[in-house]
Amino acid sequence: MEMRQYLEGKGYSIPIQDEVLAWLSDLGYVDDLSFALQLVEDRCRTNPVGELRLVQELRQKGIPEPFIEDAVAHFHDLVDEAALAQELAIKRARHYRGEDRIAAIRKLTGYLRRRGFSMENIRPAVAQAIDDEQEL
Repeated sequence: MEMRQYLEGKGYSIPIQDEVLAWLSDLGYVDDLSFALQLVEDRCRTNPVGELRLVQELRQKGIPEPFIEDAVAHFHDLVDEAALAQELAIKRARHYRGEDRIAAIRKLTGYLRRRGFSMENIRPAVAQAIDDEQEL
């Protein structure tokens, strides 16, 4: 999708776009599946997010749904999403030290929600992180 948008922006007609994309695909330069898998690996390594955010980013980049499903399966092979949410919650809870418990829970829940985690993973992660932080 990004390459097509680039070519369209340069004023190339659709048949030319198709020809260029086919040529790039044949050379292995344009491969949605490997791009999606690489994006998942990069996100897990550098700036971890949950499945919901990952799917949103892949859709924004125009990755077809079957490749998104493969990328999500790869994501689940790489990380335990509940453990990842727990790890991020513990790190972030330090920012809310000394705040009201309810406010800290609300802020931490919002943080993890924006990072793309499901409420199923957020609730236990937040509870544990807030409890651990308040024990200190």
